[in-house]
Amino acid sequence: MMKQFMVAACVLLLSATAQRVNAAAPVDSTRALALAHELRPHVSAGTPGPLWAVFDDAMRTAMGDSTRFAAAMEGIHLQVGTIVEVLSEEMEQDQGVWVYRATCRFEKAPDPLLLLIAIKADGRVTGLGVRPQPPKASASTKLDYVVKSPLQFPAEGEWSVVGRGRTLEQNYHAVSKAQRFAYDLLIMKDGATHTGEGKALTDYYCYGATSTAPAEGTIVWSCDSLPNQEPGVMDPAHPVGNGVVIDHGNGEFSLIAHLQPHSQHFKVGDRVKTGDALGKCGNSGNTTEPHLHYHLQDGPDITTAEGLPAAFTGVCVDGKPVDTAEPTRGQTIKRCR
Repeated sequence: MMKQFMVAACVLLLSATAQRVNAAAPVDSTRALALAHELRPHVSAGTPGPLWAVFDDAMRTAMGDSTRFAAAMEGIHLQVGTIVEVLSEEMEQDQGVWVYRATCRFEKAPDPLLLLIAIKADGRVTGLGVRPQPPKASASTKLDYVVKSPLQFPAEGEWSVVGRGRTLEQNYHAVSKAQRFAYDLLIMKDGATHTGEGKALTDYYCYGATSTAPAEGTIVWSCDSLPNQEPGVMDPAHPVGNGVVIDHGNGEFSLIAHLQPHSQHFKVGDRVKTGDALGKCGNSGNTTEPHLHYHLQDGPDITTAEGLPAAFTGVCVDGKPVDTAEPTRGQTIKRCR
């Protein structure tokens, strides 16, 4: 989860505001196309340096550091190989951003993939993606659903919401039926998620934080034995990693993912109360760095359940107390009572 939960390893999709160094004039379509053509071979070859060079601080923060970005690029290149043919390409402007879309055949991909490069008027890249097809938010019958279980925010302290919302722009999880309204949560200090270079799990501020039960219920699924992944290394075979599913009744089930191995306090069949410690935040499963993933669904099985909107009670959002809140990407949240 976090940036990659339940997303194919061949996908890298980032967005951030950027400002090109020494850009002499606003970029027009001709210059934007030329820049896209300059960058496309680096995507094809999996060479991160020239791509990283055009990222601003926000983009770099999204990836963590150049080492992790390089690892992600290497993983993508190993999955899809080089670009062997450009079938079509187009450049269009969307709200002041030039968006380059190229349908390409990749060496190792059975079907053509879509390459996207978004370029701002100042010449900096504000989005980069290689994906099977343009993603669409999963159709949902629960958009107006009102949660029945009073949900407490499932951790102590203040957390930053890096993935959550009802649109793909706010929440890449929206492509998934079960994770349609999922939260990805990090602890950040001075705009960073970790100290130093972030190469060790213990560098991350949220690593080892206690995850708690958002409401009372019964544990109906649990995994506690999978290893932590090193930062930047994902485990797509086990997307949830270590975690629990809690049946709250009323057709509402909480899923908490990516916990540390052998850190859980309950097993399947146990009853939990609101606020009970469940386990410690780790980096197990298909995740790029330690974080807390939480979502509510209408059944116990993530492969068949439909996601439910999850509003928390008694929280502070961006430092302001609210009775009930469904925070979105870019906001902070903590318990107020």
